[in-house]
Amino acid sequence: MTKRIAAGEVDAVLCWQFDRITRRPVELEAYMDACHAGKAITHTVKTGEIDLSTDSGQMIARMLGAAARYESDMKATRIRRAVEQATRAGKWTGGTRPFGWTITDAVPELHPVESEALADACTRVLRGDSLGSIIRDMNDRGLETTMGNKWGYAQLAQVLERPRNAGLAALRGEIVGVSLFPAIVTENVWRGVCAVLADPSRRRSQSNKAVHLLAGIAQCHCGAVVRSASMTTRKGVMHKIYRCVERGPGHVSKRIEFVDAVLNNIIVAVRAAHEAAKSSAGGPDPEAERLQLEATALRKRQNEAGVQAALGQIPMHMLSNINAVIEKELAVVTAAMVRIEEEAARRPPTHDIPPLSMDSPEAQEWLNMHIDDRRDYLRSICNVVLLPHGKGSTKVFNADTVQVVVKAPGEGPGPLDTTAIQRLMKQVTNLKGAGAGLFVTFHMDGEEITYELKDAAMHLKGEESLLPHLAPLEDSGERRLEEVRNGSV
Repeated sequence: MTKRIAAGEVDAVLCWQFDRITRRPVELEAYMDACHAGKAITHTVKTGEIDLSTDSGQMIARMLGAAARYESDMKATRIRRAVEQATRAGKWTGGTRPFGWTITDAVPELHPVESEALADACTRVLRGDSLGSIIRDMNDRGLETTMGNKWGYAQLAQVLERPRNAGLAALRGEIVGVSLFPAIVTENVWRGVCAVLADPSRRRSQSNKAVHLLAGIAQCHCGAVVRSASMTTRKGVMHKIYRCVERGPGHVSKRIEFVDAVLNNIIVAVRAAHEAAKSSAGGPDPEAERLQLEATALRKRQNEAGVQAALGQIPMHMLSNINAVIEKELAVVTAAMVRIEEEAARRPPTHDIPPLSMDSPEAQEWLNMHIDDRRDYLRSICNVVLLPHGKGSTKVFNADTVQVVVKAPGEGPGPLDTTAIQRLMKQVTNLKGAGAGLFVTFHMDGEEITYELKDAAMHLKGEESLLPHLAPLEDSGERRLEEVRNGSV
């Protein structure tokens, strides 16, 4: 418009009030220059005629423009403060309805289906499931985002990390109080989910199209992961293999069908033992109750500090220091609570793990699971290491080269480090030729020594010594036993 005015194509501009033309000083100067060049007059309904070709007209215009800008800024500030105040109070401030709640007359209530799905997603993240498998299940169930779209990685991660999931109000990324939105999960569950998603070691695959069970999960004995590949025999037969990502002699390359068969037999038995252990678990964990009480006390301290700062009893600059200390303590408590929850969900077997037939219902349940769910379970429950073939013909598959290390309770997902793999290889070497039986490994002064437990050890009572029933598998084991008997250790 200013170009037409400057060119003399416009004789006059008619508006309701001068601030309707512009409220920005930069735009006002450009408009006045155009009116001066084109000799156009501005007519307003509220303030009358303003001749911007004169010095007095320009002064009036600048005064009106400054007043309009001030009014606009004040209005924006009032709106911002109102929104901030509502946010601090945990109120609904408008916009798109958040997934998990319904909004009726600005009052949030739990959505019966969406809130349950969100709580289940949080549980699965803590259990070690991938976002990909959760996304697939939600999309298969027909659950859409509140914008009517299918779920993706960014959308799900953003929803899972919202503080209001735990009934907390946040402002610019900081917790500022309790939200009026009913909590979907407890605070420790929400904080645990955020910690898992923020873990840099967490796998961040953006694909739901996994084909092979152990690709990217199992490790070569060098520590690197294995990937799927194809190989062709001299007779022209093609096979799928797991191959170490590090090329060169000494790195593993094993047929997928043979490795998977060994792993499936082990995992079916482990899953059955875990289910038996969970069904025999007792009542609530007193340590979990103590930690929950401690977390509640820390949160009350945080709220009390906010009230004292608002009343002027403590300087505002100290509030951030107080919050930092409390948040640090809360992080420690939350981490301990998450570990206890993981232990409850994956309690180690307290008895032997008997083998099960692959025709059993337990085996069929495992094999019928979606491959994403089976891969998630493997990441959370164990590490798989593929060892070198060793002696003998490579045409005969050696099942002992597939080592499954069941994780301890509370141990998070992630690969084994090279030190742990070397320790595992030494244990396997020690057990070669030992036959069937029960074995125990002791860690002494950085050395690992494996003994076989004789049958009589299974019938020990009270404080009866285990030493006479240990059979060393190497000379260093016998030497250590002598040191213990002589009291030198």
